[in-house]
Amino acid sequence: MAMKKIFMLFGATLALSTTTLAQSPTEEGNIIIEPYIGTLQTNIFRSEPTLVDNETLSNWKLNGGQFGYGLRAEYMLAENFGLGFGFNYVKSGSNYDLSTTTTEYNSQTMMNETVTRTYNWDYTSVRIRAMVRMNYHFVQTDNVDAYTGFGIGYKHANREWKVTDPSVDTDGLALEGAIIPVAVRLALGTRIYFTDNIGMMIELGAGGGQPIQVGLSVKL
Repeated sequence: MAMKKIFMLFGATLALSTTTLAQSPTEEGNIIIEPYIGTLQTNIFRSEPTLVDNETLSNWKLNGGQFGYGLRAEYMLAENFGLGFGFNYVKSGSNYDLSTTTTEYNSQTMMNETVTRTYNWDYTSVRIRAMVRMNYHFVQTDNVDAYTGFGIGYKHANREWKVTDPSVDTDGLALEGAIIPVAVRLALGTRIYFTDNIGMMIELGAGGGQPIQVGLSVKL
């Protein structure tokens, strides 16, 4: 329901921007700073692992939360074209205790005994992107700035397993660096200014970060 409201607000803003003719909210030489949060990162789809009959899971929790975080800066080379730089950070993963129950032979008592051992499993993935951005501002009014953007740059990823079970080899599970160290983003966004310099930003995008990004827009 929350995502539906975001899409409705985005569409209403674009509709308003195309029916209102007024002075541009940005001009050549402006600098726009945008801290933001992004949603639909991988933690939203993460769930407790599937267990077999002799396993028990407890204390399951997410690493990193539900959001990604970023910061963008744009310099207006012309009234309708800007060049900038963006940074995006997201942490995801999960942490849980896994208990395994087995039947083992005790050589001292010479009997089979039920033994339960509990170990911690901790998976963390961190992705960092740094991109150059180009934005074309196709509709502008006094308070609304709609744009389409293209970004390209570098992506770094670090995936790590930490398991307290000494019988588990996690060396092959760790991955330092992205498989493809290139980040690309196609975006469609709008800014709504509440004052001459302060507003909010909503952006929908593919690649290079979260599909939905919402943040503060500060024009200098």
